[in-house]
Formats: sequence, C-alpha cells, structure tokens
Amino acid sequence: MENVEVDVVKGLRAIDELKVNLIQAQWLIQHGTLSGSEAEMVQGLADLVGMSYLLARRLGFDFSRLDRMLLQRLEGLKNSDEMNLEKQWGDLSLLLSYLAPED
Repeated sequence: MENVEVDVVKGLRAIDELKVNLIQAQWLIQHGTLSGSEAEMVQGLADLVGMSYLLARRLGFDFSRLDRMLLQRLEGLKNSDEMNLEKQWGDLSLLLSYLAPED
C-alpha cells in the first residue's frame, strides 16, 4: 500500500511541476516580446505546447483527445472570429489546414 501512496505523491508532484513549467513558458513568451528576443518567444511557445501535452497525459488524457479538443476549439474560434484573426489574416484556416490537412 505504501508504494501506491508514493506513486500518487510522485504523480501529483509531476502535475504541479508541469503547471509551474506552463507559467514559466508564459513568462518566457512575455519576456521575449518585451525584449524583442525571437529565440525566447519561440522557446516559450514550444514549451507551452509541449508542457500542455505532458500535463494532459499526467491528468489521464490521451494526446489524441487533446488534439481533437484543440481542433474543435479552433473551429469554434474560426466561426466566431471574435479576434478577427480569420477575417484579417486567415490564421485559423491556415492553422487548421496545418494540423488536419485534407488529403
């Protein structure tokens, strides 16, 4: 029984560390935009995406479930286009075609 408790604690610790890493990634993006550092911005963005997948896994979700939800959310954003990303630049269509290309 003791090993199960240790595993649970380790799992919770990993989840907390991943959440901290997400916050650090957001900070890196912010710092990069303020300092004009392209390397920091891209690193922060990559960390944000990667940590999100890892956190989803630790929380018990398959990567594919996260992918499906991401596509649904992007379709919703495209339809509402509240930020005018689609109307002005076509960003959402471009991202959707990149993530889920239609062969």
